[in-house]
Amino acid sequence: MNKKSVGAVGLVLMSLPTYALDPRQFGMVADDTSRTSLRIRQQQIESPRGPQNFEIVDKQSVSVRHAQYFDLAGQLAYVAVQLPYVTVDQSFTNSRRAPAEADGIGDVMLGFGVGLYRRPALDREAVKQFDRNGLSSACGMQINIPTAAYEKHQSANITANRWMLLPECQLAWTMNQWVLEGVAGLSWYGDNTEYKTGRFEQKNVYQLKTMASFSPIPEMWLAATLEYQTGGMVTRGGKTENDQINNWLAGGAINFRLPGRNSVRLVGEWPVRTAQGTSKEREISLVLSHTW
Repeated sequence: MNKKSVGAVGLVLMSLPTYALDPRQFGMVADDTSRTSLRIRQQQIESPRGPQNFEIVDKQSVSVRHAQYFDLAGQLAYVAVQLPYVTVDQSFTNSRRAPAEADGIGDVMLGFGVGLYRRPALDREAVKQFDRNGLSSACGMQINIPTAAYEKHQSANITANRWMLLPECQLAWTMNQWVLEGVAGLSWYGDNTEYKTGRFEQKNVYQLKTMASFSPIPEMWLAATLEYQTGGMVTRGGKTENDQINNWLAGGAINFRLPGRNSVRLVGEWPVRTAQGTSKEREISLVLSHTW
């Protein structure tokens, strides 16, 4: 893989939006619920630049997300808005290339989700009596809007300067303390017409994710995740690179319910297998939530 291709792979991973599908995110709540979350997220992306050279990108974000649940034709639905503050630090090992950094308010992200099967819209008393055991399903859509500042001649940017649509559907099976989930989704990318060497285009990235979580006590659950990603080939200035990703990632999570309708969650994900010469991404998030 040449340096241009490696650089494109790094941009592919850096341009993924700052949101994550955590376990149990399509759970049952009352149809008048509001939830405000603060996510502190740390990502590290390591991209080979040569036999002994690596580009290291550390990306930190602090995101505020607010979601409102409501009744949509008898199904539980939500709308959400998320705004991050992002810091990017770029450095190189065994290279004379100078490091770079950028920071600022990142792209706005909008979200929408609706239940498909056994996710009815219920009031607070009815939710307490609802039998969660069995199959259920829901779908969602995240929309990343390129609102952040972008400088085409900078090597480090807090935004990929393009629209992104991320539809996903989930199927879950609940049995008492256990919840097993499967999620299928894709990431569609608009073009960056201000990229420094011409139009930047990218094929869809397709994702399949399985999650298993267990509640040893009502106030806590633990989870393990496994995700497969493929696609994402890049075209820059009319030239298509041979840089399709083919990644397996594993993860874990722990969630505690706190007094006063609060909760705290720790989530991490790391690479299990990636194609030779492609980038590796690790991340960890701390999420604090309050339900209104």
